[in-house]
Amino acid sequence: MGAPAFRLVPPVAEPNQAEAQGAWDNLSDEELFALTVEGEREAFHLLVDRYEAKAVHTARSIVGSYETAREVAQEAFLKVYAARDRFDPKRKFSTWFYRILRNQAVDRLRRTAPGTPGGTVELVGDWNTQDAGPVHTASATERKELVRRILDALPHQFREVLILRDLQSLSCADIGERVGATPGTVRWRLHHARKLFRDHWERTLGREDGGEVL
Repeated sequence: MGAPAFRLVPPVAEPNQAEAQGAWDNLSDEELFALTVEGEREAFHLLVDRYEAKAVHTARSIVGSYETAREVAQEAFLKVYAARDRFDPKRKFSTWFYRILRNQAVDRLRRTAPGTPGGTVELVGDWNTQDAGPVHTASATERKELVRRILDALPHQFREVLILRDLQSLSCADIGERVGATPGTVRWRLHHARKLFRDHWERTLGREDGGEVL
């Protein structure tokens, strides 16, 4: 996915140190973060490698733009690293990290577009906008633009789960971990998000096309 968004350059590892760091690959997130707290920067690099792609995807489901999502993910990693001494080792690292990431993404959304939803132009190409019925009153371009507008109009908590599930094919359990909710809550939000999307679509293109989009 390109150059890493976050990099604290460590000193060149000695052979024995590199061998020890290789053994860290099998450590849990919490164990790696404990090493980070002790001053082992390479342990944090491994956490970044584990989480970076998922962090960008999660942030993108909120802010829309891929480049903005990369910036948000970088900010979240930096914030996590700066707050490393305040981490409660009894908690799951992933839960703590995704809470910080989502807070950063929502804050960026509010700062860049006060009172309005974020843009999702870059997500439209991934959406299923295939023709769905015998009569089509909108071109493919118009349909994609409508998908973008409807996604933009959804409250972020509904847009987020809809994108993570239907565009990125994550399970409800994985989505729940990222958004800090139970799988049951994710399923409820997803059901409501699809209903909101379908209602918007059908008001514009009619029930025949709208009923097949999601």
